[in-house]
Amino acid sequence: MKRINIDNANVDSLIIDEAVSAILKGGIVAIPTETVYGLAIDSGNEETLKKLYEIKQRPGDLPLSFALADKENALNEYFSVLPPFGYRLIERFWPGPLTVIYFDKAENKIGIRVPSDPVANRILTKLNKAAFLTSANLSGSKDAVSGLEVENIFDGKLDLIVDSGSTLYAKPSTIIDLTLSPFKILRSGVIPEQEIVDVFIKKRILFICTGNSCRSPMAQFLLEKYLDETKPYLRGRHDIISRGVATLNGMPASTHTADILKEKEGLDVGGFSSRRIDREAILSSDLIFTMEDAHTDYILKFEPTAEGRVFGLKKFLPAELEKDIPDPIGKDVSIYEEVYSLIKKAVIELAGWL
Repeated sequence: MKRINIDNANVDSLIIDEAVSAILKGGIVAIPTETVYGLAIDSGNEETLKKLYEIKQRPGDLPLSFALADKENALNEYFSVLPPFGYRLIERFWPGPLTVIYFDKAENKIGIRVPSDPVANRILTKLNKAAFLTSANLSGSKDAVSGLEVENIFDGKLDLIVDSGSTLYAKPSTIIDLTLSPFKILRSGVIPEQEIVDVFIKKRILFICTGNSCRSPMAQFLLEKYLDETKPYLRGRHDIISRGVATLNGMPASTHTADILKEKEGLDVGGFSSRRIDREAILSSDLIFTMEDAHTDYILKFEPTAEGRVFGLKKFLPAELEKDIPDPIGKDVSIYEEVYSLIKKAVIELAGWL
């Protein structure tokens, strides 16, 4: 059994190549992660998988988790559509010490982890496919947190140990099962349960307009203000964002929008920056409010699974005013003020509903 030292701060590509080659040839390779050392194998090699269970003395009915270098790959190629909470968890904790269990595209349960350790990430990137990664220990025993501990536990039974010294956290990843409602923490680890709960209870609300410079920023800032004023007990319980279906990233709020919000509401939106809608924003939002029916149609065509979470903001207007909220861009300030008035009425109603 070969043990190679590697520097986390200056990763040697030749060692990475050697580790990847060993995995692809059917070897069992111990690699560092930010939590504990793991045993990595090619997830498509049945013979190696059988050998791995044997040397770990692991019961055959306990499945292994996948490890990937890239969270987008995990979301797009492996997992089925997660609940919005799942996307926010991944947004916050991946890459990192969180293993997520959910359904794959065939509705089978799978577990996935995206490690943040630079050596593990380089190996997985070079491998360019999912690896099975399980903690470097005998089943039920203490996890190895250094290459030397791995060597002492497995005594020649591995093909290679990539040793970067002691791991960052020296404790395992937190495992969360999102197939159970609303979720279940199967193993306490690096991420405290309270941090998981904090992500769960902070619901995300998304406002959509065309350019993300007028209507949706108005709604975003007004809802933040009115929730804070009328329901201070909910402070910190909402993440309110806005996007545009046809905008350039990084544009400020329009001058009229900024002036109206400053004058009438005392709100400074100088730090606002526009963003174009993307799939992640849709999937991670619990509630989505659009300014026009055309925006609703766009969102549902873009991501059909959002149905049931998308509503026209006009539904919160009095019946006599229930119509699309018009786009004021390029028009006189008086039109902006009319749009502001409509959005304010709807947002006050929405704040009461929330």
